[in-house]
Amino acid sequence: MSWSALCRLLRAVPSTANSAGSHCCRNQPGSGEGMAAAQLILSVDYEVFGDGSGEPRRCVQDPARRIMQVAEGFDAPVTLFVDAAGFAMMESELRSVCSVAAIKAQLAAALERGHDLQLHLHPQWEGGRMDAEGEWQLDLSRWRIADLSDGEIRVLLKEGRTWLEDLARSRQPDYRCIAFRAGGWCIQPSERVVRALRKLDFLIDSSVAPGMRNTTKGEWLDFTKAPKLPYWMTRGDVCTPEKKGLYEMPIATARIDPVRHMRALVAVKGRPDAGFASGCEGSYRGPGGTVSGVVGRLAKLSKLGQVMLDFSSMPSRVLIDVSRKWLKQFDGVTDVPLPLVAIGHTKNFSAASEQALAEYLEWASGEGIAFTTFPAWLDALNAD
Repeated sequence: MSWSALCRLLRAVPSTANSAGSHCCRNQPGSGEGMAAAQLILSVDYEVFGDGSGEPRRCVQDPARRIMQVAEGFDAPVTLFVDAAGFAMMESELRSVCSVAAIKAQLAAALERGHDLQLHLHPQWEGGRMDAEGEWQLDLSRWRIADLSDGEIRVLLKEGRTWLEDLARSRQPDYRCIAFRAGGWCIQPSERVVRALRKLDFLIDSSVAPGMRNTTKGEWLDFTKAPKLPYWMTRGDVCTPEKKGLYEMPIATARIDPVRHMRALVAVKGRPDAGFASGCEGSYRGPGGTVSGVVGRLAKLSKLGQVMLDFSSMPSRVLIDVSRKWLKQFDGVTDVPLPLVAIGHTKNFSAASEQALAEYLEWASGEGIAFTTFPAWLDALNAD
């Protein structure tokens, strides 16, 4: 008997989405003549916590299911950036085999419903082990993929993509793993990572969040010099546009009033769930030490007022404001589909996040914004 069959006997694998609903629309570009003015990509970092803590069902599966249920109500596909290194390591441990079997079942079902899977990597999982208490012990000095050797970077990318493609192509033979997001957004200095991505035929990176910066030791990133463009191409430095290379499709960001930002952060801290998915518990411990909850994590990423289009941590009014500013900034800049990349994290997708996402998607639908995925956006661009 296979491990998957055994795990099905031990516990039922939850469905990816409500069984009554129809599959997501795969034809994402807007209807009518020409391209939609903007195309929203709902990306989700599908992962537990960076130090290995967090129960996969409560911190990954359950919130991912709710995200997809909300999105399907608007015919919006979700792009799951899957931490393949983490789940591959869990799969090698007998005590977590069943958890990963359920994860893989959900991912396969997500593809069948019109959602997408792309590659996310947290290198600290390489060589991890589960201790006697069932807790994962990871090498947090490997937090940043950009700090690894050329060989290590290439092996991680190749093995991660193989794990994802083996899973996906069993259900969708024409599946393409073409996009990448670095764990913790730690892609800099990016020259060696970009070179490895290009050699392995990746076409897109989505690690950059313009204006964001983290100075924490072992976790640093600096996107303050990212170009004021909706997307660009790069052959090395992800913040330097070039005429050819890998597409950089940044996470949308904008400046909002610092007081408003502070109020949003305080609101998260004051909620009973403290900004976590229902039943999800874990630690934000990193190579630079431990921070207190989601507010501490967000505080590390920027000076007050610089906000990502993050539907797992921001209320709908902030999401709408960030989107409007992003779209206004790039109005008329390009005659090809304007990508609007949103981000969420399964472990942070709370009841409040669910409401915010539904309200935001209702607004986007009313504005005529189309919903798409990275491969579909690139196909539309190349067909233009």
